[in-house]
Amino acid sequence: MKNITKTITLCLLVFALAACAPSSSSIQTAVAQTQTAWTPIPTQTAYPTYTPNATYTTAPTIYVTQIVTPTYTATPLYTPTATIPPTATIPPTPTKSPLMKDKGDGFYLIGVDIAPGVWRSTGTGSKCYWAVTSKTGDIIDNHYGMSGGTAYIHATGFQVEFSDCGIWVYLGQ
Repeated sequence: MKNITKTITLCLLVFALAACAPSSSSIQTAVAQTQTAWTPIPTQTAYPTYTPNATYTTAPTIYVTQIVTPTYTATPLYTPTATIPPTATIPPTPTKSPLMKDKGDGFYLIGVDIAPGVWRSTGTGSKCYWAVTSKTGDIIDNHYGMSGGTAYIHATGFQVEFSDCGIWVYLGQ
């Protein structure tokens, strides 16, 4: 019997709760009232836009007007001018070929190291020796003795030897 009492009590409780339940029209009214009190959902609002900085405005240009009054000035009949006298032009010095440059003691190949022609010795000694030889080593021309003389170097020669004669200067063909 205890079970039947429990069952009856439970049924009465369900019926009581069902009677207390709101009707569907009262639920819709309550929902509509609640929705009007709610804060609406935000819409897609654009972000603030970038405003550029102020631009630089140049200062106004100020024009100054100057009034010029013409005056009469007499033109001189004669104006002396200073004339600079011309300077003398130095003639250019010819550039010596490497074959014609001054030579000292040593052996020189004719047409390769030394130019054929007349050469003068600037030395002052007494043991000057120079010789012009052929390809085979034969002496074409030579000298032994005082320096300060001239030597003719043949174009057909092969080699020249200078010894203790000082500096040799080319004089020309």
